[in-house]
Amino acid sequence: MRINKKDLIAILQNTDIFAYPKIELEQYCIDASCAADIIYFAGFEFDDINQKIIFDFGAGTGRLSIASALLNANRVISIDIDLSALRTLKENIIKLKLDNRINLICADINYFEITKSKLPQNLKITTIMNPPFGVQKGMADRIFLEKAFSFSDVVYSIHLANKKVYKFICRYIEEFDWKIDYVLSFDMVLQKTFSFHSKKTRIIDVNVYRFIKK
Repeated sequence: MRINKKDLIAILQNTDIFAYPKIELEQYCIDASCAADIIYFAGFEFDDINQKIIFDFGAGTGRLSIASALLNANRVISIDIDLSALRTLKENIIKLKLDNRINLICADINYFEITKSKLPQNLKITTIMNPPFGVQKGMADRIFLEKAFSFSDVVYSIHLANKKVYKFICRYIEEFDWKIDYVLSFDMVLQKTFSFHSKKTRIIDVNVYRFIKK
């Protein structure tokens, strides 16, 4: 399946988002344009989507998962700890008739385990994730990276764009013998989500990291 970016953004914009976002889980819905750009980047710059098994950690309401499926992923596994978010994701994929391409798992990433040897050996695994930035719980993104590194062939992860975060990531991934292959700088648009937000939208600088094994 081939879909142009404009149509992909339109589809993602029409998906349902968090009805009752949980601040402790840092549930901010990724904007449709950003989600489309990231998946297009992974899919066409590096061929990491087409016919690959895609894991979406912290899938939320599923924009990265849906974009991956529409760019011809072999199978998408969407994982989130929040059952209500997965219910919304399920409604989204049923409306788009993607429920045969996307599988949902409600799980805490801390306890999620997968054995790569049990998966088809001829298929490559790409993990794409928008982990918590650690605003509510420090270093919350660590476990997401650790789990992804344990079974993936390539990992894409979104993090705040600053020198402190970059230095931490460089040190942390050394423990797992992975390296940064590419960094895509991005402006992510966050919609007003919680009552204490004073602006309708806020733009934050993020980096999309592409990690590969050494």
